[in-house]
Amino acid sequence: MQVRPPHFAEQGWYPAESRACQRAIDEYLRSFAGTPSASVAGIVPHAGWVFSGRIAALTFAALRPAAPDLVLLFGGHMRPGERPVCMTSGAFGTPIGEVAVDADFAAALATEFGAEIETPDRFYPDNTIELQLPFVRAIWPDCPVVAVQVAPGAGALEMGRWAADRASGNGRRAVAIGSTDLTHYGRNYGFMPKGAGEQALRWSREENDRPFIDRLLALDAAAAMEHALANHSACCPGAAGAATAFAAARGATGGQLLEHSTSFDVEKRGSPSMWVGYASIVF
Repeated sequence: MQVRPPHFAEQGWYPAESRACQRAIDEYLRSFAGTPSASVAGIVPHAGWVFSGRIAALTFAALRPAAPDLVLLFGGHMRPGERPVCMTSGAFGTPIGEVAVDADFAAALATEFGAEIETPDRFYPDNTIELQLPFVRAIWPDCPVVAVQVAPGAGALEMGRWAADRASGNGRRAVAIGSTDLTHYGRNYGFMPKGAGEQALRWSREENDRPFIDRLLALDAAAAMEHALANHSACCPGAAGAATAFAAARGATGGQLLEHSTSFDVEKRGSPSMWVGYASIVF
């Protein structure tokens, strides 16, 4: 089986050494203090683990009892109208072991939605997917994945619903995870409508991130994607929309926000001038 190498581990986004990677995951998972529920989907961030690894782990810890036999990972920094991108064979490499692709399911999805096909040796590095794979390997060691980058729009909703219907029809215990960060604020991101400082940080969290989050919690994936595109409140709204549509199709009645934070909450140096928002949500 061909294995796609973990590009972002090699770039220092998370530990590239096996024992260090496992220790980080174990430490992040211990921070989950909630009561696991019968969740079927979730939302995770995808920055370097020092900033958002713990937040992502909250979602994975809450989903752990689902004991899936298939994980659908939606991600991708994509603009409306772009073709989905999917790897349909082989495995993803992580520092703690390989994560196999469910080739049949991935091929069916790629055909249904006209996806561009990647292979383990022909791909464009994507952090939105890769940074979740060690959590999948650690929590569900034998579970295969279907990882797809999906653009915001009606196609994301159709993909989420299609994936839920196909999984259920095939008797699969599938969960879906949508990977997105929230508002990217500051000069380096070309977005700072409220200047800098504590008031700007409050606006970013409560008036820009929060309406996007609230739409996801209400299972209104279409409105969430619309808000993100109009207000720069999420970098991968298609991924969040697909996971939310999957959850609704699987019978979820709403979402639960486990944590909402920013990179400034980690750095806490000086007056806030640049940050990214993160959220952990389960459905």
